[in-house]
Amino acid sequence: MPTIEQKIARKQDELNRLKTRQRKLETGQKVIIGGMMLSLAKDDPQIAEQLLKWIDGNITRKTDLDRLEDVITELRSSFEKGFSRGL
Repeated sequence: MPTIEQKIARKQDELNRLKTRQRKLETGQKVIIGGMMLSLAKDDPQIAEQLLKWIDGNITRKTDLDRLEDVITELRSSFEKGFSRGL
């Protein structure tokens, strides 16, 4: 017969597994939505402009901005191409 401590440990392990599953689900959702936004922004200069504004207004950590450097460059290019076409 398991002790109360063993029962607590099992329940904590189960809770930790559920929390891990939830984090993986949320991360996957973020990846999907992020990919969708990038795809839309690459095809639509107005979306690219808005996404650049959101990045500029919300992402402040240098390490995060460094990771996004290529994306920011591509979004600026998409926006500038659309802007030069008069969109």
